Amino acid sequence: MDLNELFSSIETTMLARFRESGFIQHSGDKGENREEILREFLENHLPKRYGVTKGEVITKDGKRSHAMDIIIYDAVNCPVLYSGKTSILPVEGVYGIIEVKSSLSKAEFEDAAAKIESFKRLAPRDLGVIATREYVTVQRASRPFGIILGYQLSNNSLESLKNNWQEQCFKVHDVNFFCNIVCVLGEGLLRHENVNLTKGEKHLLIDTDEFVNLVLTTHKRINNSEPNDEIIIRIITEGEKDKTFGRLFTYLLIMLTRMKLNVPDLGRYIDPDLPIAIIKE
Repeated sequence: MDLNELFSSIETTMLARFRESGFIQHSGDKGENREEILREFLENHLPKRYGVTKGEVITKDGKRSHAMDIIIYDAVNCPVLYSGKTSILPVEGVYGIIEVKSSLSKAEFEDAAAKIESFKRLAPRDLGVIATREYVTVQRASRPFGIILGYQLSNNSLESLKNNWQEQCFKVHDVNFFCNIVCVLGEGLLRHENVNLTKGEKHLLIDTDEFVNLVLTTHKRINNSEPNDEIIIRIITEGEKDKTFGRLFTYLLIMLTRMKLNVPDLGRYIDPDLPIAIIKE
C-alpha cells in the first residue's frame, strides 16, 4: 500500500463515520460528532508541536472570535486560557482554523467564509522580540490560514463552489482575509495558483503571506512604473475523489511548516502598558 492508498482508506473511514453520525437526531450533537472525526485525526497525526482543539480566540484588546470548529495552535508556546468543552486561546498562538460543514451548499460556504474572514481580522501584526547570546532580532508573525471542509456536496458541484468562492473573494477584496483552501471529501478541493506568464511558470498559492506579498509587490511595481511580470491568479479545481483528504493533509502540513508565530505576551493582556516581553532562545 502506497501513501495515496493509505489516505484513500482513511478518507473512506472518515466518510463512513460521518454517515453513521447521521443516525443522531439532535443537530448540535450531530455537528459535534462531525467535527470530532476530523479533530481526532489531526490530534493523532499532526506533529506534537501543533495542538488541535475547538474553541475561541481572544486578543489583548479583549476582542473575541466566534466558536470555531477546529483551531490549530502552537502546543509548545501557546497557553490554553480556558480548557473545557470550548477552549479559549490567545490569538497570537494560533496558526489557523478549519470550519467543518456536513453539506457544503452555497449558504453554508458563505457562512464558513465569513467566519474565516472574521477570525483573520483579529490576527495581530505586532513584532515579536527574540534575544540570543549574540544578538536581538524582531520578527513579524505569519498571517493565519482558514480552511473550509465539507463532508459532502449539497445538490451542487465543485464548479459551482468555485464560482461561490470567486464571488466571495471579490466581495472581501483584501487577500489577507481570503479562505486558503476549500475541500469536499470524496469530491476534491479548490485552491489558488499563481501563473507567471512572463516566465512560463506556475506555483501553488495556499500560503496567506505569499499571497499578500505577491499582491503588494505587484501594486508597488505598478505605482513605481517598474517592469512587472504578467501574472494570473486563478482558482484550481482538483477533482481527486478518494484522494482528496491526502491532498488536504499535505497542503496543511506545507502551510504549517512555512509559518512562524510569536509567543503570546500575556502580560500585555493584563496591562497594555507593560513592556513587550523579550523571548530568549
